[in-house]
Amino acid sequence: MRVDIQFHSWYIRLTLCINKEGHPKSSMGKINPQVSLDGMPPLNIFVRNEGVVMKLLLVSPSHKFGKLVKVSKALKIPQLGLHILASLTPDDVDITVVDEGIREIDFSLDFDLVGISCMTATANRSYQLSDMFRQRGSKVVLGGIHPTILPQEAIQHADAIVIGEAEGCWAGVINDFRKGKPQKFYRAPEPDLSKYPSPRRNLHIDKALFNCLGLLTTRGCPYACEFRSVTDFYGGKIRHRPVSMVVEDIKQSGSKTFLILDDNVAGHPEYSKELFEALIPLGIRWIGQSSISLARDKEMLKLCRLSGCAALFFGLESVSPSSLMGMKKTLKSIEETEKAIKIIQDNGIAFHPSIILGFDTDTKAIFDDTLEFLSRNKLPTMALHVLTPYPGTRIYQRFKDQGRIISHDWSHYDHHTVVFQPKNMTPQELAEGHHHVQSEFYSFSSIVRHIPFFLRVSPVNLKRSLLFLLLNIAGKSTVKYIDTSLDWADNNEKWNSQKIRPDDKVLKGSNVFSSD
Repeated sequence: MRVDIQFHSWYIRLTLCINKEGHPKSSMGKINPQVSLDGMPPLNIFVRNEGVVMKLLLVSPSHKFGKLVKVSKALKIPQLGLHILASLTPDDVDITVVDEGIREIDFSLDFDLVGISCMTATANRSYQLSDMFRQRGSKVVLGGIHPTILPQEAIQHADAIVIGEAEGCWAGVINDFRKGKPQKFYRAPEPDLSKYPSPRRNLHIDKALFNCLGLLTTRGCPYACEFRSVTDFYGGKIRHRPVSMVVEDIKQSGSKTFLILDDNVAGHPEYSKELFEALIPLGIRWIGQSSISLARDKEMLKLCRLSGCAALFFGLESVSPSSLMGMKKTLKSIEETEKAIKIIQDNGIAFHPSIILGFDTDTKAIFDDTLEFLSRNKLPTMALHVLTPYPGTRIYQRFKDQGRIISHDWSHYDHHTVVFQPKNMTPQELAEGHHHVQSEFYSFSSIVRHIPFFLRVSPVNLKRSLLFLLLNIAGKSTVKYIDTSLDWADNNEKWNSQKIRPDDKVLKGSNVFSSD
């Protein structure tokens, strides 16, 4: 085995090669050129094995495919799903992993099979890539939440679709393509997380600034929110990865900083406490996502902090009491929510809320109410979204039945573009309100005001202070991606001049509101 390390001014490329000449070769026997579309070196991570009979490309697409957006490596969510697939792939398959959020695909290379992980916001780009690779002679398999919800749409652009989680069927997918007899659709029961290996960490080359790695401990969500599709994909029962496997994954990773990608690290208290206790001696730092009910369990909250938790993402969703009452939330009053925020932050865990604008109970007052709530509770960061009715969710079906979906262009389903008719304002007003809250909260003067809020939660710490600063800078930069023009939609001039309701005549017969 030969290891070639090529150093360049802005990146390191590691190629593991096994052949007589010591050069990487394609399945056609040609030397792979180091070519990129924009002159930058592509992120191609090669794992070479003896007796290679298949070249496999695994892709996480960017949703801004007109002009690929390069996400700061410091803030990039660690790629995990494709590395889990890599761990399930037979050893004699030649694997390349590309995350388009960081690097472009090297289209000068040939692949026998291309696997693309597809979310709704990246569906257009996924389909474009699928069509391009199929025209070049590659076979393509699509998986992820969007093909799972709309398999008949996705199969028009691929040779096969993986419906649901891939662990239980991925080996069969590889074998069928090797034989030239793939099925159109693959689906396996929800996998037992104790029976599958850890992600292939050796494929993780483009690491985030803090060497932050993704970590999986559970799957599944019992809440089944009207506007979320997690339960449809992962099921309503929380499944656990054995704590011993999580600990071993951490030890083998070589990192001390992690992002736990579970939907709720506190979803099963007994398991969570066992996990947190096991993490304490490892001396790691981590961030994750939790329900606000964590504040009610003093023992679990203490163990969470001692295990190295620096910050948690909470699906607060709304600061409107009427909106909270309609959700399956543990805390249904603003007073209870504010008390919980204080308890969590007093325990040294930064509270990072996710807030959604555009619920049917929201009026134009929600924008200033949101800013006032964030200021009153001294929150230094937040994630702001507009309500997005993803296909497969109950809210999508309800809005579609009511004639309120104004775009079926999946690239607009990005949390920042209004794709439906709100109940108490125009789409334009919702878009502008979203822009107003984001720009006000992350203005330069506001960021300065956030500093003592952050220091109150966390003592001066270089990494945490830098993370706080980067989150604020990222929030400020997000403002330019919020589309307030809505000039891509028909009847846009009507939205600017009057409040549109689903029964207004202006909408009747409009192709904006036609179904798929």
